[in-house]
Amino acid sequence: MALLIGGYAYSNHHATAKEYQAAMANGRTAIQSKHYTQAESYFQNALKRRLNDESAQTYLTQTQRFVSGENALDARHFTTARKHYEAVQDTKKGSSVLVTRAKAKVKQVKGILANVKEFKKILTKATGENQALNYGQSNTTLDELFNNAKFRQKYYQNLYDQALALRKSNNAGQAANTSSSTSASSSDSTASSSSASLTSSEQAAASNYSGSNEYTVTQKEKEVNGKVIIAAQIANARKTISAAGGHSDAMSDQDVRVAIQQASKQKISLAQYTQQNLK
Repeated sequence: MALLIGGYAYSNHHATAKEYQAAMANGRTAIQSKHYTQAESYFQNALKRRLNDESAQTYLTQTQRFVSGENALDARHFTTARKHYEAVQDTKKGSSVLVTRAKAKVKQVKGILANVKEFKKILTKATGENQALNYGQSNTTLDELFNNAKFRQKYYQNLYDQALALRKSNNAGQAANTSSSTSASSSDSTASSSSASLTSSEQAAASNYSGSNEYTVTQKEKEVNGKVIIAAQIANARKTISAAGGHSDAMSDQDVRVAIQQASKQKISLAQYTQQNLK
């Protein structure tokens, strides 16, 4: 009887050992094929066959960390992704395949983070130029981004979308400037005609008038970042304010200038300022 029990125990142990070895081998194969979910299942199965086994637990944890790194990278959580990959590459007595892949991923993420920093710097510069109503220069700055093939990669989608929106705003501003310049030219012609219809005494009286209007705007109040806000810029700003839900038709030119100045001071777009303060 004792021999039968002993033989059964040995046979059962031997079968369990084979199942453990098979699970570990299948897990390594799954890693090689980049089937990480399957690999996790195999290593979990190995742990069932050999409880608290250090090797199976190491492989399982290493695989799970690598998967977490992949998920974080896809979600553009780059710093988190790098931490997971670094943990994988530092794993001892685990999968050498995952170590190699993790090292490559760490290098990739470092490059992505460097690009994000540079792309944000350029985008911030272009945004500042837009806020200063220098639309053409802002588009020129944006070209540095759009001409960079890496900028179109999925890792920079948020920045890419922001750049597209800014370029659209710049194009609208340039179009408004062109329209306003034409209108201003027509107004100047009309004003000249009206002036010519004044008598010599009326023109002299107008020239000699030294009083002030009810509300006099100082030179500084007409500027943003040291540059005078011209009529074309005011006209474009009115369109932006209206498009963002503001009531530009109820605003004086100086009200519009103040909105432009405040948006620039707060380092936000005029549309954002309108949505926050003018609706």
